[in-house]
Amino acid sequence: MSDSMNIAVLGAGNIGTLIAAKLAINDATELFIHGRGEHAANLAINGITIVGIENFTVKPNQYHISLADVETNQAFDGLADVIFICSKASDVENLLTLAKQLSHKSTNILVLSNGLGHLESAIDEFGSHRVVPATTTHGAWRKNPGIIHWAGNGAVNIGRSYNSPTREQLSDLFDVLEQSGLNPKWIDDGAKLIWSKVLLNIAINPIASITGRVNGDLLEPEMFETCVEVMLEGARVARLEGVALDDDEELIANLRLVLEQTKDNRCSMLQDIRNGRLTEIDFLNRMVVNKAEKYGLSTPLNQLLSKLVEDLTLY
Repeated sequence: MSDSMNIAVLGAGNIGTLIAAKLAINDATELFIHGRGEHAANLAINGITIVGIENFTVKPNQYHISLADVETNQAFDGLADVIFICSKASDVENLLTLAKQLSHKSTNILVLSNGLGHLESAIDEFGSHRVVPATTTHGAWRKNPGIIHWAGNGAVNIGRSYNSPTREQLSDLFDVLEQSGLNPKWIDDGAKLIWSKVLLNIAINPIASITGRVNGDLLEPEMFETCVEVMLEGARVARLEGVALDDDEELIANLRLVLEQTKDNRCSMLQDIRNGRLTEIDFLNRMVVNKAEKYGLSTPLNQLLSKLVEDLTLY
């Protein structure tokens, strides 16, 4: 291994592969990717192709790769300085176990997977001083195995909560992300960062999935009003958890903006339902319902959407 920053990307889905590709072409990084299925097999054999906002390819000799379906590649054991977990929410727990194998005593862990509870799970495994609150607003979808369409140029948002590293302590990581064109942004309040993304997900994903509509269709007045009510139910729970969210008007304006910016997107939850895969509903609306119950708060819309998506997944 060189003296460059050793970065592992666990969960080579759409976003994970995009982030991995951008890091792989940075001379300041040594990269490890862990994925599963036909897509990961293509990454191992043919490399990564990115199209859309940028068009480039990454050869398979520019990174180490491990396939979940075969024996884990041990080339990175104990060597990762930074680990990004970018998987579906249901895979986070398993990937935290792999992360322990790859980490050393100073490794920083960033979970970009959607939903609530991941930060706490990572802290249980690694301690709050090593876990960094993070989200991403980059948009990507998969054209074919090994080919990722970079559809939305967003940011990698990084914040602080509990005893997590400071901006200064993460300066090397910020430099690498900046050099790689991943647009890192610092958000002081890590809890607000996580919940702000979750509120968008609970408002958009299940409704778009149940109706089979693209995000822009949710701007229709009646649909948008329902999205807002679902989001505000979640916001009440977040505030009971002590999260200092923006006021409701700002949350609603941001929801509208995101729907406008992603108007042609078909959310991944809809794809999961259509393909008979587990959705992330347990880590989104269902988690909001469960948290609300601890405070004696009713969240009927989140309860209904959770049940509808859960029932759709059974068929």
